[in-house]
Amino acid sequence: MPLSYSQLQTYRTCPRQYEYAFVKKLDRPLSAEESFGSSMHNTLKKWGEREKEGSRQKAVGSDQLHLFTGDTTQQDSDFCLLTSDHLHSLWHQSFIVEGYASRIEADFQRKVGEQILQHFFAWWEQESRVVVGVESSFKYQLGDGSETLTGRLDRVERTLKGLRIIDFKTGQPRTQEQCDSDLQLSIYALAAKQIYEEPVDELILLFLNEEGITERRTHRNESQLRDAEKSITSLITRIQEKDFAPTPSFPVCSRCPYKGICDVAAA
Repeated sequence: MPLSYSQLQTYRTCPRQYEYAFVKKLDRPLSAEESFGSSMHNTLKKWGEREKEGSRQKAVGSDQLHLFTGDTTQQDSDFCLLTSDHLHSLWHQSFIVEGYASRIEADFQRKVGEQILQHFFAWWEQESRVVVGVESSFKYQLGDGSETLTGRLDRVERTLKGLRIIDFKTGQPRTQEQCDSDLQLSIYALAAKQIYEEPVDELILLFLNEEGITERRTHRNESQLRDAEKSITSLITRIQEKDFAPTPSFPVCSRCPYKGICDVAAA
């Protein structure tokens, strides 16, 4: 059975939470944090797709310039869509109102998103970017191919040194040490190398919040990737063995959507 990183992370957080979510498939409401994160990811997906389309049009325009005469106003206007105003418009098109306790809360978070995306645009225009993938789906075969990991790469850029994988986060920034050992980034490095058949030079967790944009840059060598595969295989083995013993703690249980039905939830 293919597994995603989110499933593995849920299991690492608490095996019983995994059981409730992915084995018993218990319904749970969409949280405000999940709603906001989905809105932000949807916005940046559309933005990245517009970047790719603009790059493609420019390439065609350069290669076929001798074929065209007359007005190029429409083509120029297409390229001008990569503006802060257009990003603002994409945010409002993509904003999800479900998950909030009230319309007032939803409107407040909509304003927060506008501010965050102003920071993102300032970060984005600091350098010229070549986007080769946006929300790129993958199926990574582990070891002998008997196990499969699935997921999506938020954003893949090509630099002079190789591929750069960027993952967007709307939570509080993690430490550099946490990012250097992050299993999700290791999975992305493995998957991207398989998809694009190019070396992954850099992995970035990009934290988006009201205060600004925080970059955490890291790398993975071959030894680290082998260790990551071992960790993943170990988690999958425990899941297959139905080891769903709970690991309650206040920080975990306080954020668990199933704390109301779990008999060992920490108060």
